[in-house]
Amino acid sequence: MHILIALACLLAVFSMSALSAEAPREAYDLAAQKFQSDTAAAAAGVAGQIATVQGSVMAADSYIAAGQGLQGLCDTMARDPRRAYQRLTVFTVNANLRCSTVPDARDQPDVILQRQYFQSALATGDDQVGGPLLSAFSGRASLTFAHPVRNSGSMVGVAVGATDVSDLVRPVTSKTHAQRVLIAGRDGGRFELGATEPPQVPQPLDEAVNRALATGEPCPVVTLDGLAWTCAAVGRAGLVLLVAYPEHSIFAAYFAALDRQWIRSAGIVVVAVGTALLIDFLFLRRIRVAYGNAGLSGLRAVDATSRDEVDALADWSREAETNLRRLREELEVHERRRLNSERDLLTSIAETVEIRYPFLRNHGDRVGRYARQIGARLGIAGGDLDLLEFAARVHDLGKIAIADAVYLKPGRLEPIEAAQMQLHAARGGEIAGRMRTVPPQVADAIRHHHERWDGRGYPDGLAGTEIPLWSRVIAVADAYDAMTEERPYRPQPRTHDEAIQILKEGAGSQWDTTAVHAFLEVLELGTVQPKPAPMPVRRIGGTGA
Repeated sequence: MHILIALACLLAVFSMSALSAEAPREAYDLAAQKFQSDTAAAAAGVAGQIATVQGSVMAADSYIAAGQGLQGLCDTMARDPRRAYQRLTVFTVNANLRCSTVPDARDQPDVILQRQYFQSALATGDDQVGGPLLSAFSGRASLTFAHPVRNSGSMVGVAVGATDVSDLVRPVTSKTHAQRVLIAGRDGGRFELGATEPPQVPQPLDEAVNRALATGEPCPVVTLDGLAWTCAAVGRAGLVLLVAYPEHSIFAAYFAALDRQWIRSAGIVVVAVGTALLIDFLFLRRIRVAYGNAGLSGLRAVDATSRDEVDALADWSREAETNLRRLREELEVHERRRLNSERDLLTSIAETVEIRYPFLRNHGDRVGRYARQIGARLGIAGGDLDLLEFAARVHDLGKIAIADAVYLKPGRLEPIEAAQMQLHAARGGEIAGRMRTVPPQVADAIRHHHERWDGRGYPDGLAGTEIPLWSRVIAVADAYDAMTEERPYRPQPRTHDEAIQILKEGAGSQWDTTAVHAFLEVLELGTVQPKPAPMPVRRIGGTGA
C-alpha cells in the first residue's frame, strides 16, 4: 500500500511542476528583453556620438556660405577646437581632390573615390556613413562620413571626415562591462573593441545582423559557447552594434528560478514519500486493520498528507510571482531610459548652444514655458503638450553649426551672413529627425519655427496653415523672449509693452493671429508673468553679456 501512496505523491508533484514550468520561461524571456533593451540603448548612445561627428563635418556648409573656398576648407575647419572628426578630405563635385589634413595624403584619395559611401553621397546628395575600414594613415579601423557641401542650395563638393571606431564606441560601451563589443557595417566591414584582427561574427547571428542592417529591426538573443549575443541598429547610420555577455550573468534570474524549482520539487518528493511511508507504517496499517475488522472502507493516505504540500507550493508560487513582478518593473525602467536617451542628446546639444552664447542662457526653458501655456490655451493636451514644450526648449539646437563670427556680430548681417544664420532652423530639424525615438512632429516644429504667416519666412517659405501649429506657437514664444532679452545685434532689450505691441502689429503677417491672442490671454490670466523692465547692461567688445 505504501508504494501506491508514494506513486500518487510523485504524480501530484510532477503535475504541479509541469503547471509551474511557465515561471522560469517567463523569467528567461524578461531577461532576454532587458538584454535587448540595454543593447538598443547603447546603440542609441553610439548613434549620438556619430551625430556629433556628422555635425562637425556639416559645419563645412557654414564656412562655404561665409565665403571660404574648398581649397582652404581643411585648414580652416582644422582650427575649430570643437571638431569631433580626426581627419578631413575635401573633393569637388567632379571628384577632384581639393585639400586634406592627412600628411602626404596617405589615406589614398583615389581609394576614397571608389568607396560606395562616397559614390552614394555624390549620386543622392545625402550624408553617408562608411566603414568600419582599416585606415592607411592610423592603421586602425575607422568610420568615414561623407557630407555633400552646399552653397545656396547647390552641391559644390564633398567633405569626407574620418575618426577611429574605438573613439566612438568606447565612451558608450565602457560602462556596460560587455565581454565582446563589435560594430558591423552594411559594406561588410567588421570591428571589435580591443581586438587587433578583423573579427568573425558568430554564424547564427549573420542573418540577424544582415536583417538589422537592411531594416533596423533588433536581433534575437543567441547563446553560443557560454556567451549570450544580441545586436541593435545604430540609428540610420547603416551600422549594427553587437555585444556579448556571459550567459550566466544575463540569465541569472532564470537559472536561479530554475534551480529553486527543482530543489523545491525534489524536497516535496522526499517529504511526500517519507511522510507517506511513515504514516503507513505507524498509523494507517493499524487503522486499516481496525476498519477492516469493523467492516468499514479503508482510509486513503492522501487525505492525511496533502495539506503540507499544498502550503509549500502556495508559498513558492507567491515568491515566484513577486520575482516576476520585480523583473517587469526593471524592464519598464530600462525601456523608459532607452526612449529618453535621444531626447537627452538633443537637450545636451541645446544646452551646449546656451553655454556657448551666454546671452541665450535659459532662453530655451523660458520659450518652453511660454509655448506650453499657449498650446494649452489652443487645446493641445496630454503627451502632445509635453512634446510641444520639449520642441520649444530645444528649438535652437541647430545653432551648434553656426560660426561665432556670424552669430556674435553686432549690428545688421550681410546677405551671405544672414543666409548662414538661417541655416540653423533646417539643421536643427535635420538633427532631431535622425533620432528614431523622437516623433516627427518635434523635428517639423523645430525646422519651421522661423516661417512667417505671410510666407516670407525660412527655410521653406510656408504660409498660413501650411506652417505646423507647434511651429506657430514656438514662433510667438521665441519672438517675445528674444525681444525682451539681451542680443548682440541691438543696443538694449525691448520692454514688455514694446514687445507686446510688436506682436500685435505683426499678427496676421509675421505671426499666427490665433497664437498671438492666446499668448495675450495667458498674460492676462497670470499663468505667464510679464518680463520686468530691462536692467542697463555694460557691453564688452559689442558681443553681449
